[in-house]
Amino acid sequence: MTSTDDSGPSSGLVLHWLENSRSHRILWLLEELQIPYSLKVYKRNPKTLLADPALRNVHPLGKSPVLTDGDKVIAESGVIIEYLVRKYGATSDLVPKTTEDEEVVKYYLHYSEASLQPDMLLLLVSNNVRHAPVPFFIRPIARKIADSMDSAFAGPDAKLQLEYLEASLKKNGTGYFVGDGLTGADIILIFPLQMAKSRAGLTTEAYPHLWKWVEDMQARDAYIRADKKAAEHGVSTAVRL
Repeated sequence: MTSTDDSGPSSGLVLHWLENSRSHRILWLLEELQIPYSLKVYKRNPKTLLADPALRNVHPLGKSPVLTDGDKVIAESGVIIEYLVRKYGATSDLVPKTTEDEEVVKYYLHYSEASLQPDMLLLLVSNNVRHAPVPFFIRPIARKIADSMDSAFAGPDAKLQLEYLEASLKKNGTGYFVGDGLTGADIILIFPLQMAKSRAGLTTEAYPHLWKWVEDMQARDAYIRADKKAAEHGVSTAVRL
């Protein structure tokens, strides 16, 4: 099921936004940039949680986020973030102030998807196994399999990742991951760290800097506007994965 919001002037930008997905951070970025865009919302299958097959009409893989800018189709969160900041945010505060900061932002754009996100997805899979709708006599086996999956790799590695990010955020000392203001690094990291709150033990006691960072990002005016934009389409922006 899809719905479209074409209100206001359009620059040709269309965000293809899938509920409960990484696409919400792109909506947040568009609101931070304060540029005209259209939003096309896709819902997941309520039983399988798979994406709407209509997304394949935009990109062959049928994944989200996908951004279209006229005839151009841009996929993958990190690429979209770089594209938007470069093309539409060149004079904004989102641009890193130094070459070194730019390199660190690029690092986080790759790190988030290649190192952090896989742990969150593995924890999601094990949780689905743990709570699978199986006969009662199978449930202890399912729980044991899930616990083994967590303890063998994803759990310890997720803890290592969170400790690393907590130390990095504390060391930077500005409340942001790079420099003294919001950058693409913060945009890309929001989704996996929101997942970490429900899946990987990200608590205010264990990781106070990360916890505060997530709360601060979600309290930004642009993030709140993004939430309201999605809510207008009758979809929740809560990370339930």
